[in-house]
Parts: sequence; structure tokens; C-alpha cells
Amino acid sequence: MFSFVRLLCFSFLQYKLQTTLLLAALLVELAFETFMPLSYKFIIDLAIVPQQYNLLLLILSLMVSGALASVVVGMYRDRMFASLGSRIVTNYYKQLFEKLQSLSTDFFHRMGGGDIVSRFNNDLISIDTFIKLIPYALLSILGLILNVAVLFVLQWQLALLAVIGLPLCLIGPKLFGQKAYDASYQLKEEQASIATTVQENVSAQPVIKAFGLQPLMIGRFADRMLQYGKLSTRSSFLNFLIDRTTNLGTMILNLMTICVGSVLAYYGILSIGSLLAFSAILLSLSYLVAAITWLAPQFIEATSGMQRVRELLDEQPSVPSNEQADHLPHFERDIEFRNVTFAYSPEQRSLNGISLTIPKGTFAAFVGASGSGKSTIINLLMRFYDPQMGSVRYDGTDIRQIALPSLRSQIGIVFQESFLFRSSIRENIRLGKPEASDEEVMEAARLAEIHDFIVSLPDGYDTDVGERGGRLSGGQRQRVAIARAIIRGPAILILDEATSALDPSTEAAINKTLQQITAARTVISVTHRLASAEHADCIYVLNQGEIAEQGSHQELLKLPEGRYKQSWTKQTGFDISEDGYHVEVSSGRLKLFPIFSEMDESLLRDISHFFVTESYAKERTIIHEGDLGDKFYIIVRGKVEVLKKNSTGTNDRLAVLSDGDFFGEVALLRNIPRTATIHTLTPVVFITLQREFFQDLMKRAPHLTTFLESRSK
Repeated sequence: MFSFVRLLCFSFLQYKLQTTLLLAALLVELAFETFMPLSYKFIIDLAIVPQQYNLLLLILSLMVSGALASVVVGMYRDRMFASLGSRIVTNYYKQLFEKLQSLSTDFFHRMGGGDIVSRFNNDLISIDTFIKLIPYALLSILGLILNVAVLFVLQWQLALLAVIGLPLCLIGPKLFGQKAYDASYQLKEEQASIATTVQENVSAQPVIKAFGLQPLMIGRFADRMLQYGKLSTRSSFLNFLIDRTTNLGTMILNLMTICVGSVLAYYGILSIGSLLAFSAILLSLSYLVAAITWLAPQFIEATSGMQRVRELLDEQPSVPSNEQADHLPHFERDIEFRNVTFAYSPEQRSLNGISLTIPKGTFAAFVGASGSGKSTIINLLMRFYDPQMGSVRYDGTDIRQIALPSLRSQIGIVFQESFLFRSSIRENIRLGKPEASDEEVMEAARLAEIHDFIVSLPDGYDTDVGERGGRLSGGQRQRVAIARAIIRGPAILILDEATSALDPSTEAAINKTLQQITAARTVISVTHRLASAEHADCIYVLNQGEIAEQGSHQELLKLPEGRYKQSWTKQTGFDISEDGYHVEVSSGRLKLFPIFSEMDESLLRDISHFFVTESYAKERTIIHEGDLGDKFYIIVRGKVEVLKKNSTGTNDRLAVLSDGDFFGEVALLRNIPRTATIHTLTPVVFITLQREFFQDLMKRAPHLTTFLESRSK
């Protein structure tokens, strides 16, 4: 709590003149508020009792003048403090936001988005609320001190009794203050957690609806509300206790002093005017103590809020920006990974002793299964993370010795799901180069082949893209992202699964665009689709954090039983139409599937004609666990996840399947329920074979039925 007071004092001392004027105005108000109850003594003892009419008029005139001065000064103080308080709070907002920009990527993986937003919405607002009450807090505290001093002037014995009894008013804060602070902090933590839950739920609505998870989510949230209700009740009750015990102490103090003062006045030790003034000041004292008590919960909330804000402000980036680092000259030679080892967690390494060199002007592709380390390569190239061992070097300079703005200014990156800000298309493209002219924006759009579409819109380049770019299609968003990357004129272009989240026709069109704009640049592509890597100068095949194979497409295909060759074979053998919505499969490709491996060529050719092309958007459920199986599925493009319900009724992910994978082969032989749920992670194109067609064909080869049934068990 004292640290919060120190921080507030430091914040106000940054504006010394305004703070000095504010204190002066408060002293004027305080002087008048103290004079008001004391005036009873002067009016009664000096004017009314001795019948001094002129003195009475003078005292009353002073009271009226003081009231007017107090009102004028008070209004000036309010205006001045409104400006000063808003500056201080605004500075906290800016500090917190600027801190977020400096933190490394791992922080945003550790800290929930709702928790971060809660520090802006709840914690800073509680600080703002208390700062607005500071003048009242100062008036109450200074008034308490001044009024006690006046009591000693009026009658020191009675004042001494009041001072001795004053701690009775502070019992509540003493007994319950720390407990109330702890309860308030826990409540804010729970509020942040609830905000994260709500944010996650909003983002996951397609999944929730697809799997019918609404009752489960409602039940879980109800459990959270029970916990929140307990914490809220405890926090509120402790704050009420502070107020209640303070009021009790104030009541006892008033009774004590009034009783003793009345006896002193009865025996002539205390004048009637002094008794009345003493009682009025004591009553004012009670209000001041009550005001301080009322401010205590606000102070406690602000203190706990400040602690959470300070936690964020004190967070240190895991990838620090070295202010003394060198400026990277224009990229000239190569990028080198020198014995790089990296792990997101101690349990599993993502990269293990990787060494490679990417010369300037070449096209390097990284391929491999999920979890093989592909995305980690990009994270290290962009210096979102630093390796635990080894180094990443640009033109021979360790990336840690290069100023981050200098490094990233030479890189353009297109992500799998590029984020668009809620603003115009023009401003989203210009983010790649904030100082770019309108002509440069349009030229980047032309290179990304989206200029014609933009100018066809009613508002053209001023069209609002909506939240996260939601008013544009997936392909349009990706083209805007490509324009944003190339407007930088980057020496290095990084493609992070840049087309895998798109439908086949859009993917094909954007791949052609990328081939045109990458010809004169160093290109680094991460993809699970080998067709996108076919023309790379060097393909690195990653497996469990190591380079399993490397070479050109043709060189890798020559490796017997190579991983690349196996993946290429799995992903090829499909003839996709230009629009991406009609697929034909060759008999040779069908023969690679276990269920068809023993069939002769003529039968496979017949079977290939019965496959039907099916396309599904992202976040769609294709099969529900328990449905009757009637199809065999082959994934031509896209990714799906295989889910199975656990004992609690929620779904566990069993596997992720992608291009060339298959499922549902048992459905061709037996009409049994599906044993898992299949959910799309990207737009997916399948070819499917109905059970009834397959069984009709099998009548031509009855000898295979026994064999196939044995393979399916």
C-alpha cells in the first residue's frame, strides 16, 4: 500500500506547479471548513452574549465572504485537478500500452488476452476512480489534523480525551485492511480470468456450436460464477466491516466527549460557545473519519489494481531490444543457422543442433509434419525468440547484436491467417510502410493482384475491412496481407503457410501471385504442401527438430525411402481442376492405400470414377462420433483433427490429418458407428467413396472381400 502512495506522489510531483496550486486551493477550502464550526464560539461568546452587534455583523460578513471564496477556489481546484488527474491516468495507459509493444511473443502465449484487457478495463479504471477522489482524501486527512489541533485550543483536557478515543475509529482499517486488500486482489484476478474465458468463448463459437458444447460451457461458467460470488461476497463484506467498525468507534467517541463536555460546561469550566463549537468540530471530525473510511475500499481496490499494473510494467521481455546493437546494412550475403538448439519448454526440444545456410536470392523451403520445428525456424528468423544454444546470423552478424527495428525493416512476412486491423484497406496495406504514399499503396496492391477488386468497391481503398478483416473473403484478406508485406520492399520475404488456410482455387491463384513477386528476393517458405516447395532451390525436410533431408525437389525424390519422397507420393496422384472443386484420382494413387493395395488395375480404374469431390470450409464438423459410417474419405487439400470424447464428455485430439491422409475405410466393409469426430482446421477438399458403390464393385472381385476384411480388423 505504501508503494502505491509513493507512486502517486511521484506521479503528482512530475507536475510541480499544478500540484502546488492544487494544495494551495485545498488549504483555502480547509481553512473555511474549519472556521465554520469554530465560528459558533465567536458568535455566542464574543457577539451574542456580550451584545456586540457590530462584531456579530463582522463575523457573519467574514463567513459569507469565506463561503464565496471557498466556492470560487473550489471550482478552480476542480477544473485544475480534472486536467491533472486525467494526465496522470493517461500516462499510466500509455505506459502500459507501450510496455505491451516491447514484450516478447512468449509473454502473449503465457498471459491470456482477457487478463491483459482486464488490466486496462478494471485495474486502471480503479486507479482512475481513486485519483479523482484524492482531493477529498486530502481534505479529510488534513481536516482531521487541523480539527484536532483546534480542539486542543478550545479545551485541551477534552481534546486529549477525544484523541485518546480516536483510535477507536481506526480499529476497522487496522483489523480488516490487509484482509480486504488480499480479497480485492483475488477478486481482480478472478475478473481477469473470467474476461479471458468470455473472450475465448466468443472466438470458439463455431466449435461450440458444431459440437453442441453450449450446455457444457454454461455449466462450467456457472461453476466459475459460484467461485466469483464467494470472492465478491468476501471482498464486499470486509469493506463493509471496515465502514461498520469505524462508525461504531465514531459513535462511542462522540458520546464520550459530549458527556464529559456537558459536565465541564455545567461547572463553568467550559463556555457554552466553546461547548457548541467543540461539539460541531467533533461532529465534523466524525464526518471526516467516515469519509476516510468510505475512501478506504476505493484505496484498497486502487492499490490491488496498481499491483497488477506494476506486474505488467515490471515484466521483462525474453528477447530484449539492445539499444547499443548494430544497424543491419542492406542484406547482402546469407542467413546462417549455426548449431541452433531451441525449446519452448524443457520437456521437448523444437530444434536440435540445426545448421544451415540460405544464400541471398535463393528460395528455401522448410517442410515436415506438425511439430517438426518448421514454425520455430520462422520464430527465430524474426527473432520472436532467441535460441538457447547456437546462433542465427544475418551476413555473419549474430541476430542478437542487430537492432530489432533494423532487422525487421528488411523482412516482409505473410502469415497463414494474416490479421487485418479494423480500418480501411489503404491503411492496412500502409502498415507495412507507414510513410508510404497512396501511389505506393496502389502499386503494392497491383503486385498482389487485388487493385482491380479494390477500385470496384464503392469506397475503393477507403473501404473498412471490418473486425479482423471480416468483410473480406479469405483470399482477399491474404492478398491485402501480401500487399502489406511487399510495400516494405523487403530483401527477405517469409511465407508462413501463406496459402494453407485458403480454398484450392484461391490458393492456386495466390501461389501464382507469389511466384511473380518472389523472383528477385530471398524467399523462405514454411509449408506442409510439397507442391508449394517444388520449385525451391533447397528444401529442408524437418523431423523432430532435426534436418532429416535437404536438397532440391529432384534430388530428394531420388533418395530411396526418403521422407520427402514418401510425403510427395502421398500428396500427389490427384488431378485438381482449375477452380479447385473437382478432383480425379489415379488408379496408381489408389493402390497406395492399404484397403486397395491388392486390387488389380482395371478394378481400381473403375473405382476411381466413383469418387466424389466434397469441399468444406474451416471449422466444420464432417463426422460426429457415433454416426453410422457410409463413406471412405481421402484428404486432397487441407487439415482436419480427429477428436474423441473422454470420460468428462469433452473431446480430446487424437491426431491431425492433412494432404494425402485418409479415414473411414472400415465404413466400406461394415455399416458400424464412427469411433471419432472429424473437424476441419482449414478449408478442406475431400474425395469420397460411398459404401454402396464400393460393394457393387466388389461383387466383381469376391475373392478380395475376405482379404479386405482381415486388413480392416
